[in-house]
Amino acid sequence: MIRSSTTEAVVLRKTRVGEIHKALTLFSRERGLISAIAHGAFKIKSRLRTTSEPFHLVRVYLYHDPVRDQYKITDMESLSALDGIRASVQRYYAASLWAEVVIRSYGGGENSSRLFQLLVDSLCLLNQAPKRLVTLLNCQYLLRFLEIVGQRPDVERCGLCASELDGLSGGYVSQEEQVLVCGRCASPTALHLPAGALRYLQRTLKTPLEAAVRVGLEGQSLEALTQATYFLVQAVLETNLNSLRSGVGIL
Repeated sequence: MIRSSTTEAVVLRKTRVGEIHKALTLFSRERGLISAIAHGAFKIKSRLRTTSEPFHLVRVYLYHDPVRDQYKITDMESLSALDGIRASVQRYYAASLWAEVVIRSYGGGENSSRLFQLLVDSLCLLNQAPKRLVTLLNCQYLLRFLEIVGQRPDVERCGLCASELDGLSGGYVSQEEQVLVCGRCASPTALHLPAGALRYLQRTLKTPLEAAVRVGLEGQSLEALTQATYFLVQAVLETNLNSLRSGVGIL
């Protein structure tokens, strides 16, 4: 049995183990989520100290202990430090939200390869994104996550009556069905999606991510889209996200 292996991965989360060790949650294209121990990574002079920080894109060398059924990190090479994420509170909270979504969805299950690429592409754009684009990029990441796991609502037709959604009057997100519906099918509890937000979705979700985030959206529509997106993601994951609770006023 092969005990040593290597893979490209994103560091999603770290926790302290004892005085000097780190327990890391990594996300890999080929292997999905990986839990591993980086021994001595909290030491000032450890070669693993900086590469084991969250949102670092790395090549990680692993050893599997079959007795403990545990992975140990023997080395890590930096592929991209993405220091700009850790330099901004807003960017850091957005990346933390994306990481929590990956973890809560178990790496997207059988779609881990697509989710890994989406995460890497999004983190690279987030790394230097100006403040005005972070919220747009955040929505795009979450909506594309929903598409990858097969749960993104149709933005062209009502999810109940199948009529074409009107780009002039907007739509509604049904909290009961988690679909986008027309005004005739909307219940009193449905979340309103303004016309601008609906047209934005219809225009951008079929375009590459980098091009999509360059399409602007006015403040009221962006706020409504953000809240609707948060609702949909949490409904699919069947849990409230800690990153959203701690990031109130930032995300």
